[in-house]
Amino acid sequence: MLEFTDKFDSFVCVGDSISVDHDGFTVTARIGYDDCHNIDDDDCHNVDQSVTGCSDEQNETLIANRKAWFDDEWFYGVIVLSVSKNGVMLDENAASLCGIEVNYPTRDSGYLMEVANELLSEALERGHTVIESLL
Repeated sequence: MLEFTDKFDSFVCVGDSISVDHDGFTVTARIGYDDCHNIDDDDCHNVDQSVTGCSDEQNETLIANRKAWFDDEWFYGVIVLSVSKNGVMLDENAASLCGIEVNYPTRDSGYLMEVANELLSEALERGHTVIESLL
């Protein structure tokens, strides 16, 4: 099974990327900033505990994470996969997922690679489609 083997750093910045090669294709997953998502779009970070339905302990953690968002310690990001073949870019946005919590205080960045791996087959399929359309 094809997967990214490199991991994102423990602290991720916009523009950070990982890549994998397969059958002449290079798929690169990069982190972008998602300016369409806001902390108030997400009920799990609501200051009203009756909305979240969390226990007191969970609510305390979520409120601390909310504060961390306002302090720019984490952000909502997008993972974008591009695909190229033999150095020629075929699609800069072959697959993507937005609304990802990047540098979230209670989670390591390992899940970013998991998301990239979930999108990998879609990006490779897009690469094959572009090649077929060019032939």
